[in-house]
Formats: sequence, structure tokens, C-alpha cells
Amino acid sequence: MATVPGKSQPTLNLESLKWFGLALMLCDHLAAVLLPGELWIRLPGRMVFPIFAALTALHLKQGYPPDKYLRKLLPFAILAQGGYALAFGALGGVWPLNVLFTLAAGAMMLKPGWWGYGLLLSLFSEFPLGAPAIYLLVRGQVLAAGLCLGGSMALLGWPPAVAGLSVLLVAGVWTLVQKAPPGPRVLPWWVAYIFYPAHLWLIGLLKGG
Repeated sequence: MATVPGKSQPTLNLESLKWFGLALMLCDHLAAVLLPGELWIRLPGRMVFPIFAALTALHLKQGYPPDKYLRKLLPFAILAQGGYALAFGALGGVWPLNVLFTLAAGAMMLKPGWWGYGLLLSLFSEFPLGAPAIYLLVRGQVLAAGLCLGGSMALLGWPPAVAGLSVLLVAGVWTLVQKAPPGPRVLPWWVAYIFYPAHLWLIGLLKGG
């Protein structure tokens, strides 16, 4: 957490929000494997994708090159897929694709001439309408982005109330990330990226053992 000069109260920054999202994701994935029938304990985890979708959209809106995002995301997405399949199951090991593919698909949709490829990749991922949500956030269409995420939740089998809450979460988190300062980076950028495949492989191997 950072502090505002002249004030004592803490303020959330983008770096701390990223690590909060990763911690929440870890708790959600452990609950999914260890307590699969207890959906209530996984409700806080519904914040995770809105956080990372909003962070991705913010960087892309600020001019971060989609090609650079793809070069960063895709190696870790490929590395994570085997662990994802072990932890949660995947048809042939490749469907659905893990969420890093969803984020990559969002960047892909912003490449000239690649919109359809990004949409197709997203449809085969964990959040089928997640990439369109990122694309729409970048374009300033927040309600439509929320509806895409709510649709993804419905397709994943979550109750209508959770899907509806997801629409509000997108709007709330998007407002938050646009106002939050970047914050100091304590660790190299790749540490957060490697955390995702590492935790999936660990959970998958523990589940298999």
C-alpha cells in the first residue's frame, strides 16, 4: 500500500491490487479443489478475473502494445495449461484453455485484423467472453463489458445472482483501477507471471497425489 503525501490513510495502487488478485486466485483455486461443493467459499474469487481484465484493459488503453502483451503472456499460458488440466480437468488437456489465454485473446482483439482470432481464442478459454470484455473496456463500453463477464459466469454454471454481481464488479473495479496510482514494483514483472503456472502445477500434482 502507498500513502498520499500529507495524508495518513493508505491508498490502493495497481501493484498491490495485482498481488491481492493473485492471492485471492490462489485461495479460490485451493477451495475449488479441496471444497468443490462449497460454492459460497468461492464467491470472493469472482473478483479475480474482473481485477486482471481491468488491469489488462487499462495498460492496453494507455498504449501498451498488444504484440508485447502477447509475447509476455503466451509462453506462460502454454506452460500453465498442463497444470490447469491436472488441477481442474480439461478435455484432451486443451479445453478449456486457462485464463492467461483469455487475457492474451483480449490483447489479440486489439491488433488490427486479429479481432476474430482473439474472439475465437477466448471462446475456447476458461472465460469464453472474457476477451470481448477487455476489448470493450478499452473502448469505454463498461456496461457491455460487464454483461460479457456476466455471460461468462452464466456459461460456467454460476447462479444468475453471481452473474449479475459480476456485471457490477466490472464497473466497480474499472473505476478503481483508473483512479489508482501505479505503485512501486518490488519484484521483477515475470514473478507474477510465473506464479500462475507454478501454483497450478503444484495444486494439480497435489490433487493427483
